[in-house]
Amino acid sequence: MTLREEIRRLIQTESAQHKRLIEYVVRQLHAGRGLQEVLNDPYVVNRSTTIDRRALLEEPQVVDAAGETSLATMRRELEAALGA
Repeated sequence: MTLREEIRRLIQTESAQHKRLIEYVVRQLHAGRGLQEVLNDPYVVNRSTTIDRRALLEEPQVVDAAGETSLATMRRELEAALGA
């Protein structure tokens, strides 16, 4: 499965864990934390893989809360970690 296919699968998932991660990330971003700080937060890291975190960056709620500049930077960093 390609990286894009895996991300698409995760975005379309109905997983309660994925939804909780989305809610947490959005809540933390609205509280003023930076995207990189939130994605490196132990709560997020302990409950997700690198590809899970990359998929979070495509979720509409996260996109709205984070802003495009932060998203572009984190997408590149996570894809580099995945070797994509």
